[in-house]
Amino acid sequence: MKKVLVLLLLSFLAGSTAFAADGGPYLADRHVARGMKCADCHTPDNKLKTSGDLDVCASCHGDYQAMIKKTEGRYEVNPHGQHEGALPCSECHKGHKPGVNYCGGCHNFVYKVP
Repeated sequence: MKKVLVLLLLSFLAGSTAFAADGGPYLADRHVARGMKCADCHTPDNKLKTSGDLDVCASCHGDYQAMIKKTEGRYEVNPHGQHEGALPCSECHKGHKPGVNYCGGCHNFVYKVP
């Protein structure tokens, strides 16, 4: 019984350090951990700086074609190079909530969505 408790504790600690390495469970936490401020993406009234979030994201991550190249080879099917075209980043990446696998609505692709 004692070994089981120790193993459970170790697995919990290992899981919690994965979040700590990224600064937290959400994409916004990862951005803050890398030195970004809320004002880098948001206006004072907490709206994204432009109406199209692709513009905000592209200012650091590059345009959609750059994201396709950046994620090439990570998965069997590239989540950014798919048949729906250039989706808004917020379709999958929620910032202050868990990410969503948009493709998973129709397909069985498994993506780690920050």
